[in-house]
Amino acid sequence: MTSPPFAHALVYGASGLAGWGVVEQLLENYPMKGAFSKVTAVVNRPISIADSLWPTPESPTLDLIAGINLAEGSVEDFTALLAEQVNDIATVTHVYYFAYKQDDDAEAEIRINCGMLDRVLGALESLSPNLRFLVWCSGTLAYGIYKPGGGPFKPPYKESMGRLPPPDTNFYYAFEDILAERNKGKTWTWCQVRPDAIVGFSPNGSTYSLPAHWATYLSLYRVVEGEGASVPYPGNEQGYNARFTDASSEIIAKFAIWASLHPEKAGGGQLFNIADRSEPSTMRERWSALTAFFGLVGVGPHPPDSSVLKPSEYARKHRDLLEAKCKKPNNVFGAAFLDGYGYHFTSDRQLSLEKIRAVGFLEEVDPIESWLKAFTRFKRAGMVPG
Repeated sequence: MTSPPFAHALVYGASGLAGWGVVEQLLENYPMKGAFSKVTAVVNRPISIADSLWPTPESPTLDLIAGINLAEGSVEDFTALLAEQVNDIATVTHVYYFAYKQDDDAEAEIRINCGMLDRVLGALESLSPNLRFLVWCSGTLAYGIYKPGGGPFKPPYKESMGRLPPPDTNFYYAFEDILAERNKGKTWTWCQVRPDAIVGFSPNGSTYSLPAHWATYLSLYRVVEGEGASVPYPGNEQGYNARFTDASSEIIAKFAIWASLHPEKAGGGQLFNIADRSEPSTMRERWSALTAFFGLVGVGPHPPDSSVLKPSEYARKHRDLLEAKCKKPNNVFGAAFLDGYGYHFTSDRQLSLEKIRAVGFLEEVDPIESWLKAFTRFKRAGMVPG
């Protein structure tokens, strides 16, 4: 493991599902006390340290910088903003880039996100001469899991499968090209971590967080229908039985930090799949445990012709009750994508973890515990009916 005497971690997208976990694990002193001296968490939407639910150790120290919009301004303007707002930016040694801006227009999404990365890299090149490593997070859309039948690649998905054939493209591929070019002749290196669905907590809520979506739905269902009520899986039989390997924000963070401290093993622009464990699961195996957390009995999907409401439809129907019972409600009323999760992702989509194990990262966590931790945090934050 290599780490400078003074290691300063800069985390972009720190209030998002994966970025939140990186800050948490850094403050938990993973992988050992003293690995990092300082953590700077950069977010766009305002948030307090108290509301973040992050631990508050004496070391490493934490700076929380809010109101940093990566999607606006020139590189020069952004560089000037960071120079003014981020204390000790010249001492930054490790960057964890977990920022993302969604756009329904694929070309616009590529343009926006590449612009964000360009601003960050430009500022780092000007302000952070001690940079050693950059980690960023992609996703399994790059394997084509959204396509009918799971796309051209067959699971378990391996990093060596490469890119989807044209005309398919996404900003992940553009990021790879940008970083490969900008890294030429530099002393720092980088890698990419690729999870499937991310299981974690986001203090600002998230329209695209499956744990937040189902935590809101299941806790509301308990309030409306009562303890012990049966709740069907929101999907079809194929989605209920499809195999997958989801990843908690905890395991993503642990590997991101581990990789950044092992540049000789994980650097050079490598791609690594990540999941809580190597063995795939199904929602049939999970649903009863997830629903039991809320005092409900999970059962299989309703027949296709059933008129049962989807989770966001149920939340809209009982919106007044939901808002009355929550201190800080999640925005799930437009979560049609998550409603379709159990209907659309009907093919096996598990990831191979052979590569990550080969370089020496062996940690696993219990996937069900990951879900229950996320549910507990949403309840603690007052974001679901309690």
